[in-house]
Amino acid sequence: MKALLILFTIALLAVIGWRLASPKADPTDLSDLSDQKVPPTSTVTDPAAVFQKAFWKRPTSEDSILHAERREWLDKNGLSKWQWFIAVKPSPALVDHLIINNAFMLAASRSGGRQHAEAPEWFSTEAPQTFTNPSGTFRILWDKENNLLHATDSGSGFRPGAPEPARAVTTIQPAGRLSTTPPPRP
Repeated sequence: MKALLILFTIALLAVIGWRLASPKADPTDLSDLSDQKVPPTSTVTDPAAVFQKAFWKRPTSEDSILHAERREWLDKNGLSKWQWFIAVKPSPALVDHLIINNAFMLAASRSGGRQHAEAPEWFSTEAPQTFTNPSGTFRILWDKENNLLHATDSGSGFRPGAPEPARAVTTIQPAGRLSTTPPPRP
């Protein structure tokens, strides 16, 4: 019996050690899409469309979009990855929205964040002010003196939601039968 207990303990420790040593997939880690050797399924260069997907609003007539590119990777389940780059001479309203009001809750950063090896040649990775999200994927590089804003973001596609909860089954008592609960006590 004692030998069986020792053998079980050794097997349990081996399984735990194997699990700890195996590489883990971090669901919050959005790996840099530039590491992918697979070309994007689609590339959008329509400035207004990329602007709207990037900043969740339409450009105004005062926003001058210099360059814009959005890449998407599709698989059998739909959108699996996306990445965009944009260069804009922003209007005062866009500067207020992105930098003053901080619509995306970005923090000031010293570095430009993670560098994309496959960024378009027009995309600048250096600017006097840089703002990033905690994961470093969403970056705004702001040159106030030249009124030039470069921004980029990347991420995973859509994941299926949780399944619908099962409906509660209710039973209906047949008519004419007595209640199954006792009567109230006076």
